[in-house]
Amino acid sequence: MKILLCALPFPDLGDPASSAHSRACPNLAIYLLAAVAEEAGHQVRVVDPLDFEAAFDPDRGLKETISNVDVLGISVNSCTWPRAKRLLSELENLKTRPVTVLGGPHASLFDEHILAVSPADYVIRGEGERALIALLERLSRGLDGEGVPGLTRRQGAAVQRNTMPPLLTPEELSALPLPRLDLMPSGYYELMPIETSRGCHHACIFCSVTYRRNWRGMPAPIVRDRLERMSAHLAKTNRKSFFIIDDCFTGDRGRLKEIAGLVRGFPHRFVFECRIPDVIAPGIMDAISALPLLVMEMGVECGYQEGLDRVQKKLRLHEVQQAAAIISERGLGGRARFSFIMGLPWESKKEIFKTLEFAFKLTGGIGARLAANWLTLFPGSAIWRRREEWGIEMDEADYDRHGWWADREVFRKCHPRLDMKKDIADIKIYALMLARLFPAIRHEWWIKDLLPPSPSGG
Repeated sequence: MKILLCALPFPDLGDPASSAHSRACPNLAIYLLAAVAEEAGHQVRVVDPLDFEAAFDPDRGLKETISNVDVLGISVNSCTWPRAKRLLSELENLKTRPVTVLGGPHASLFDEHILAVSPADYVIRGEGERALIALLERLSRGLDGEGVPGLTRRQGAAVQRNTMPPLLTPEELSALPLPRLDLMPSGYYELMPIETSRGCHHACIFCSVTYRRNWRGMPAPIVRDRLERMSAHLAKTNRKSFFIIDDCFTGDRGRLKEIAGLVRGFPHRFVFECRIPDVIAPGIMDAISALPLLVMEMGVECGYQEGLDRVQKKLRLHEVQQAAAIISERGLGGRARFSFIMGLPWESKKEIFKTLEFAFKLTGGIGARLAANWLTLFPGSAIWRRREEWGIEMDEADYDRHGWWADREVFRKCHPRLDMKKDIADIKIYALMLARLFPAIRHEWWIKDLLPPSPSGG
């Protein structure tokens, strides 16, 4: 079959940070699924987010893009879903169109809602490698998606949700083909994404990671082999470096040490996420220091202990300070990024002040990078599931709105204990005061335009 896979660009909304987010690295899913579908014998094309608007412009490129396409696969997250919804409507207006299949984190969580508010044909929930190939095999024989594990489809006026399959094992992950990143645009993305594990050991309540408490890692020799083979495409990126997209790259400490030994002398640098308890564990900083490190990212989230306990980080403030000291001793302060969340649902400005003060002192003391951002409520997190407990009045329809994460009304719903005028103004003033007290910190947060000028977010 002739397959077209696409992902949508992160909407700009006039925010330079949006562009920076989009340029970090390409959408790995569409390039991996392209390789999987090709391996199964299908003809596959990919439309990168960079090329999406031109390819699917309804007045110019749309008809040509989908001509001679049997199946259109669309990867969506919660920020790109509104544009995907519009695309589906534009396709519905054509005389002929391909079968549409949606996947990705937003589709996995809101499959029934998506089928209710759009003309999408199928939604794949969870991991897509098996389900996509099984669906394509049935469609190639003129059948529908009946019995395909993880698939949601219409059945008359009802919606049929097929049972979920078991997750891919470490052996199955290791056997996946290399993503077709040779197809990615050159000179746009900063980093090359690579996956060495899936899932997370933890379940922090703000996090919408799909596979909580279900971590599966590829063996270290497989990781080294994939790094070597994917290095051939690094020239397409600006930083000539890898972004390890794992949620828990350092979580298996034995594997981390083995990877560090195998990549000793590797010429390309890594960006990855690291857990504070791993930093302070005996011997782990030896392994981290041996890696070709560009940036190590660490989520702290709260600058007060009650907050850490409530988000279920299983972390103590003195451990964060200990980790910062160890990183500084290794001379890696400038390569560390600590991130924090402002506006958890129980927080007033008092708690946010505590977090900002701790964050600036921590990062200012070692010359690290600081990222402090407002809580964005993505579906799938424990906060989302328990939102009524905190008076958060959001539902699935809120995510249909273009720019919902920057919409004043959505912001108000997500932060029920904050006064939209006085508290936000006070927090801005306090953050700017701290910025003047710690001028050497490389701030990776933006305070001045936190809320949009109109309720529509436009």
